[in-house]
Parts: sequence; structure tokens; C-alpha cells
Amino acid sequence: MQSLGSFLSDALGAMFRGDRRYQLWITALSALVLVGCWQYVDQLRFGLVTTGMSDQVSWGFYIANFAFLVGVAASAVLLIIPAYVFNRKDAEEVVLLGEAMAVAAVVSAILFVIVDLGRPDRLWHMLPLLGRFNFPASMLAWDVVVL
Repeated sequence: MQSLGSFLSDALGAMFRGDRRYQLWITALSALVLVGCWQYVDQLRFGLVTTGMSDQVSWGFYIANFAFLVGVAASAVLLIIPAYVFNRKDAEEVVLLGEAMAVAAVVSAILFVIVDLGRPDRLWHMLPLLGRFNFPASMLAWDVVVL
């Protein structure tokens, strides 16, 4: 069995294999991700005021992306369920792709919940029996229950 380090090095090697245009595209996307991480650290240091958005705009952005990602996860699950129900071995590649897509969408939706909280140290409030969950009244609590 491979170790996680060798898996990650193989994955990074495969990711950067391609022609010059592809490598420039991956480099540009990586730079964009780094700028986003830098901005998120800035948001953690100074608060949500650094976004310059009103509450309605940030809430709408959160809800739109959350609803989209939950829909992507649901559609991926609907794609893979028939393969399991009918025990179709010929659809194995599609099943693996669908499972990976569903997991990635759910993880991304959870990350949107964490970003919408403002600070990750507030996450324990969203866990039932540990924090102040405020379940029936809070829309964010409903989102956590869905995930």
C-alpha cells in the first residue's frame, strides 16, 4: 500500500504533466487559489468587514453557492444509485466519478458553512449538544443538519 506522501507526489507530478499552455493554466489557477487563501486569512484577521459586502449580499452569495453544491451532490448520488441497485459492473468508472463528485460537493458545501460563520473557531456552536445550536430558528443550523 502506498503512503500518503508518495500518493500526493504522484498526483502533483501527474497534475503538472502537459504542454506549456497547460502548465501556464495550472500555474495561473494555483496563483488564484493562493490569492484567495491570502484574502481569507485577511478576513480571519480583520473580520467579515474586509469583504465590503452587506449582510444581504454575503448571505445571498452563501445560499446560492450552498444550494448549487447540494444540488451537485444530490445529482451525483442519483447518478450512482442505479448502478448499485441494479448491480451493474460495467458502470464502475461512472460510479467512482459520481462518488468523488458527491464527496467534493459536500466538502465544499461544508467549507461554505465555515466561511459564512466568519471564524472557524465558532464551528463548535453548530454541533448539537456541544454549542448553542438554535436548531428550529436558524437557517444555518438547517444547512448543517442537511450536510
